[in-house]
Amino acid sequence: MRSTIWTFLFIFSFNVYAEFDTKCSVLITKRLQSSEDAYKDALVKINSCNKYDILSVTSFLEEPISKVYITDLIQTYCMFDHQIITLIDTNTSNMSCVHRGQARIERKFNSIQ
Repeated sequence: MRSTIWTFLFIFSFNVYAEFDTKCSVLITKRLQSSEDAYKDALVKINSCNKYDILSVTSFLEEPISKVYITDLIQTYCMFDHQIITLIDTNTSNMSCVHRGQARIERKFNSIQ
């Protein structure tokens, strides 16, 4: 009986480690030949990623815009109990984190009049 329990735990422990193996890469660039929003396209791609995927975002936009986009992505899609890596640069900005599966719901505050 004891060996059955250990075998059961051993088999299911591999599933936990394997869940972080999938990478979901997203690229945000300027659109020179279309008026489509690159950030909206990135959100569509991110929403198709699965829970526990490594979310890897690379932005080739200007530094202030990349900061806003990456901050929003971290707050919306990253698990806070895992490592989050960011590199904001003038040419290229990167962010990697563990995808939480669903976007956090944006809170709406009632305005006091």
